[in-house]
Amino acid sequence: MDIFFEETIDVKDMVCHSGGAMGSDTEFENMNTKYGIKTKAYSYKTPMHKSDNKVEISDDDYKEGIVEVNKANKWLNRFGIHKYMNLLARNWAQVKYSQQIFAVGVIIKPGEKNNKGYYNKGKYDVINGGTGYAIQMGINHNREIYVFDQNKDSWFKWSYTTMSFLKIDYIPKITCKNFAGIGTREINDNGKKAISDIYKETFKEIIK
Repeated sequence: MDIFFEETIDVKDMVCHSGGAMGSDTEFENMNTKYGIKTKAYSYKTPMHKSDNKVEISDDDYKEGIVEVNKANKWLNRFGIHKYMNLLARNWAQVKYSQQIFAVGVIIKPGEKNNKGYYNKGKYDVINGGTGYAIQMGINHNREIYVFDQNKDSWFKWSYTTMSFLKIDYIPKITCKNFAGIGTREINDNGKKAISDIYKETFKEIIK
């Protein structure tokens, strides 16, 4: 089975880089299984990780991750991150090994608060929760990034021109062998449909 984009991609060569958490990660993992795509669900020294596709990151990737998390936090300006470093640093592997990133979450505009009272004091859009670190690392490394905002029920793409998330009127497609599928644990029905839509749109020419 081949997918015809700018170059031919064999579905057997495709890998979704994710985190194995309940919610969005699990939805991506289930869709990968349905479509025959390999999942790498990254973990670092935690017994809480239950995915059948668990991949323990190397110590080198973990050390790189700490550096990348701290760089990302210069944008995010959040406190108390070090107690979550094993989770946040493993997010670096999701970004490092991907060319595209698809995420489900909530975009917080500058000056806005999230549902837990977090205030975005920065100049740029950020993503709520731990997913925000993966997205910010992706921005720092010029990845192609799509976010489905559950509050707005819409897809957005990061613009490196405006340095903000711009609403798009189409469903994004997977166009790279290596992509990240990540997002909030608190996924709703709209978020689940958004993930399903990515795969339907990507494979619609070959799967009827």
